[in-house]
Amino acid sequence: MKKSQSPLVGSQRRRYQQRRAVRSNTFRRFRTAFAQEHGLPPVGNGPYRIAADSSRQGGLLLRLSKTGILAGLLAVLLAMLVLRGWQLLEQSDAFRVRQITVQGCRTLREEQLLAWAELRQGVPLLKLRLPEAEQRLRQQPWIEQASIRRVWPDSLVVDVKERRPLALIKLEDQPELRYVDQNGMVFAVVEPGQDLDFPVITGISQADGPQIFSLADKGAAEAAQFLRLVAQGNPLLPLQALSEIHVSRDKGIIAYLAERPFPIYIGYGNIKTRYYQLVRLLERLYRKEKIEHVREIRMDYQAGRILVASLAP
Repeated sequence: MKKSQSPLVGSQRRRYQQRRAVRSNTFRRFRTAFAQEHGLPPVGNGPYRIAADSSRQGGLLLRLSKTGILAGLLAVLLAMLVLRGWQLLEQSDAFRVRQITVQGCRTLREEQLLAWAELRQGVPLLKLRLPEAEQRLRQQPWIEQASIRRVWPDSLVVDVKERRPLALIKLEDQPELRYVDQNGMVFAVVEPGQDLDFPVITGISQADGPQIFSLADKGAAEAAQFLRLVAQGNPLLPLQALSEIHVSRDKGIIAYLAERPFPIYIGYGNIKTRYYQLVRLLERLYRKEKIEHVREIRMDYQAGRILVASLAP
């Protein structure tokens, strides 16, 4: 059987092979230049390329492993240096507390407040756990807010906001008087020698309640609202002019003036409106000198109307 011949013979075949060799060399140079330009490993051929790639990958992994170990050792060394430096700073006399400034004390004594916070001079400034000291202060009944900050290199500033009493309260099932603040919070038992020049809220029960609690009862909450309005300081009805605010379940709020024996039945609801109505009524009674003859004032008698009962002449 005759062997088929290529259509390219003689000089045509040689020219074809030369052009193919030129194209192969050109393509090889292009791949090499492209790899160098983009940081790629050199391109080989056949099994040699596979072996070269494997060798390069093994070397890269070895370099990465060495780098990772070195970085880990440096991190451990740095952590040890930081820890040792912190310990030296804690023990240094240059950073011990030498001065403590207390701000915001009106009722409490500074010594008592520092004892609650467990703060004293001479302790290392860096060892203090200030959030825990602040929390110990906030647990005290008289303290509404507390913050402590370091002032480098050797000072502390303690800033507190005390609760401001608005009234006293006598709970029906407890013998002692307690303070009520501006927000209607019952917060502390009155101790001997403390200020008693406040109106007294009566008619409220709170058996076995917490030391600090809010006046959630409707009547008690409205009594606190009425007292906040009185505390604004109108000269016709100052806070010192009130002696008692009684909360009755049936009749609502009943106010008693310190120098006048008659009751003022304020009732429930519309506390702000009734307060201003009472101020205007007292202004007329004082101006006309009729306050001495009043037996009672009823603001719960009829909506929009006030009944003033007078003593018999």
